[in-house]
Amino acid sequence: MTTEQTRRSIAERVMARALARGTPIDDDPEYMTIVEVWIAGEISVQEMRQRYVALLQERSRVFRAQAEYSPSTTTTEDEQAEERPAVDEVNNPSHRREISEGDPAEGGVVGA
Repeated sequence: MTTEQTRRSIAERVMARALARGTPIDDDPEYMTIVEVWIAGEISVQEMRQRYVALLQERSRVFRAQAEYSPSTTTTEDEQAEERPAVDEVNNPSHRREISEGDPAEGGVVGA
């Protein structure tokens, strides 16, 4: 049976290896909370791994959601208006005639 002291020693070795690789993990309070629960013997190592994977998935979901709605990727109403054709342009009969007489790919007939 693994004691709390043994689990703490294992955790310290894992953290030391991560630091040596340049990826310290002990500065992540959420991860360290999961590790402390494992060290206390309240969860198995498999449960610790599952909780860590769930933590990473949640962070990824939040990151994607923030990136989706960040100001750098959204357009202002003015920018959106510039991208849309004016109402008069859409309703202009001559514009529709150009389409109907134009490229077959746009629904027109060439040479009509």
